[in-house]
Amino acid sequence: MKKIIYSLVSFVLVSCSLGPIEAQVINNVSVVEFNKLINSDEGIVLDVRTIGEVNEGHIEDATNIDFYASDFTEKLALIRKDVPIYVYCASGGRSSKTVTKMKDLGIKKVYNLLGGFGAWKSEGLKVAVTKGEILKKQKATSVIEFSDIIESNDVVLVDFSTKWCVPCKKMKPVIEEIKKENRDVKVVFVDADINKELVKKYKIRGVPVFIVFKDGKEAFRHVGLIEKLELINKIK
Repeated sequence: MKKIIYSLVSFVLVSCSLGPIEAQVINNVSVVEFNKLINSDEGIVLDVRTIGEVNEGHIEDATNIDFYASDFTEKLALIRKDVPIYVYCASGGRSSKTVTKMKDLGIKKVYNLLGGFGAWKSEGLKVAVTKGEILKKQKATSVIEFSDIIESNDVVLVDFSTKWCVPCKKMKPVIEEIKKENRDVKVVFVDADINKELVKKYKIRGVPVFIVFKDGKEAFRHVGLIEKLELINKIK
């Protein structure tokens, strides 16, 4: 009996010790594997280099969050947790640290590009070049102002997004079309980076997030890309 109890205790201890180790595994992948993953699976490609580095070339459709930005961790927390994240920097240092931070934030499927963008270019893979965007400074919307909008319109479509989120950029023209085609629907764009109070109040855990309010109450919520027709059906 003592042997059986000892074996059970040993098993429990080993199981407990393995849990945290497995949770912290960093998925380092080669350029070939990284390229294969981003082209075959749904997910977000994250570039953590500075805007200056990005303007000189980047992986196509990559979302950029500067590792050295003071609000870096806050922005990371807005990334969707239900899809794989593929991270890279110049050579792999910043991306490795980013992967660890993302694990701490509860994002499980994270992949780090070994050798970074330098290795990507050495393999002769496609490099995209985008000119830096000049952003206008915007004023945050107060909770009271936002509540007034929700309560004074029958149907409101709210788009929580950020300037650096590629899926957000892809969805913006779709939302603009919906706004133009549905004059009876109030469409509101909320920059999650600026409107911290609204992000907290409405528990925004990733971007883009689309919320439909009807008669002052939340009637629908969706995180990530969504078909135009599906969204139109929700505002009817």
